[in-house]
Parts: sequence; structure tokens; C-alpha cells
Amino acid sequence: MLPPMARVVVPRLPDSTASVAPASGTQADPPTVVAIRLAFGVGTADSAPTPKSFKVTYHLSIPVFSLGGLDPDGVYEFDAAALFETITSRAQRRRWGVRLELELEQSPAAVSLADVFVQAPFGDDLGLTVLGQSGRGKPLPGGGRSVVVASGLVTSASEVGKLSGEYTVQLRDAEENPTVVSAVRPLRINATQFEFEG
Repeated sequence: MLPPMARVVVPRLPDSTASVAPASGTQADPPTVVAIRLAFGVGTADSAPTPKSFKVTYHLSIPVFSLGGLDPDGVYEFDAAALFETITSRAQRRRWGVRLELELEQSPAAVSLADVFVQAPFGDDLGLTVLGQSGRGKPLPGGGRSVVVASGLVTSASEVGKLSGEYTVQLRDAEENPTVVSAVRPLRINATQFEFEG
């Protein structure tokens, strides 16, 4: 049996003050993916970075203006493994780590109606978290919200490939038999090769 995939559920905002009418029916628009980022950073001296000690040094963003990346294979691609290997081979004073970040936006009409479900292509050993102190994202002008979901840290180039695969994003108001639900938005990522490669 395959191990369960990592998942995080971002709770809705029942106290939302957005002045919008509740969505009618059971359908809602899935959250929009507004950014795909690879965060490279360091921990404390002489030790591998941990989620608590990790300090982002570089953010590399993959454009999301074209669904599924730039070439026709439907996958967002960047060789983060090669870049991570270069960084770590030249680093002198600190050990490095890298994580994947997905920035999502939820509409004002849905922010108080449903939770955001995000599933990763890897297991709970790497895991997913919601960045920020509240664990519920940040409000946007007009009543929506922005949520950044991040993978756990990878600390060797040989493990960067774990970040590759299909992520899914969906709105649901319940784990089972939801009354408000969106379509599943898939997001395929390859962290070990470049666009137009192969």
C-alpha cells in the first residue's frame, strides 16, 4: 500500500467582513494559483536548516501566466536540483535548504464558505505547512485572502526531486459530503529539469 500523500487544510474565515452575498448552489471557483516559488535559504552555523531556523536567502519564481508552463507538456519546470547543487558546492559558512511555495488566492465570495484543501505528491515525512502566524493566510482588499502553502525543507540536491509531481487545490466545506465544493485544480511541477528540455 502506498503511503498517504501530504495534505494541509486551511480553515475558512467565518468572521469574514467582506460585504458579498453567499455563493448560490454548491459550486465554487477553486483558489487561483498566483505564484510558484522555490525558496533557497540557510539555517544556523554548522547545522542543517530546520523549519524553525530556516532563513530565506533567495526566492526564485516560476511564471504562472501560462497554464502548465511555457512548453506544451503541461508541467511547470525549473531545475532546482542543479541550482541547489551549485549553491551547496560553493557555500563556505552555512548549510542550505530549499522548499517549494505555492501562493493561492481565494475569492471574497468563497472565503467564509469553504476550507482550502491542498495535497502534495510526497508524503508526510516532508509535509505541507501554511506560512504565517495565523495559519489562515492574509486578507486581501475587497474581502478575499492570500494563502502561502510550503513544502518541508529538502537539504540535499539528490532529494530535490521529491518536490516534483502533481499538487491539487480544492475548496470544500466538509471532508465528506460537502455542500460547497469546487473543481480540483491540478498543478504539475518538475523541479529537476528546465522548460523546453528534452
